[in-house]
Amino acid sequence: MPRGEHRNDRRVRRTKKLLVQALTQLMSEKQVNEITVKELTQLADVNRGTFYLYYSDIYDMLHTTQNELLAALEDIAGRHRENSARGELSPMLEELFEHIGQNSEMWRVLLSPTGDMSFLHRLNQLLRESFSWMQSVSETPRGAAEWDFRYSFGVFGCAGLIRSWLDSGLNESPSHMAALTDSLLRQGVLAIVDGKK
Repeated sequence: MPRGEHRNDRRVRRTKKLLVQALTQLMSEKQVNEITVKELTQLADVNRGTFYLYYSDIYDMLHTTQNELLAALEDIAGRHRENSARGELSPMLEELFEHIGQNSEMWRVLLSPTGDMSFLHRLNQLLRESFSWMQSVSETPRGAAEWDFRYSFGVFGCAGLIRSWLDSGLNESPSHMAALTDSLLRQGVLAIVDGKK
């Protein structure tokens, strides 16, 4: 790759990072539908024309950012699928918490009351697809209906756990949070029901 292109790639990454930081700050203060491109670019100290090189509007930028976060989670879940299927959840969970910690400000606003509820729905769908194997190791006397309740409990419980961790300022390590989540999932989602799996 020519040297100039490498410099340009770095500049693009830096510009996008500034825009995402500005979007994160604004979303912590107001609903996304109240954010304008003008105030976003002023806060990021980026030209409006530069913004439109990458995104068509604020919603496109938010959707793109969400896609990148979810793609990273999907990649982590995919790399740990075999271990997870054997019931070894902690390595995957630790990597998930590390990723969330590295992107903590955006995760905090997406899971906040001013965040985008569609993101939580998309996260739910991704986790449901990624962890469908859990149903086979957690058969319940009432079948699929009870599994759906257990699964919802697990997903929304994990979202609440992540929010609490973010709100605490990431006081606990990703490995501690992974072990705690693993324990809670085993008790709540994968727990033995009526003496049977």
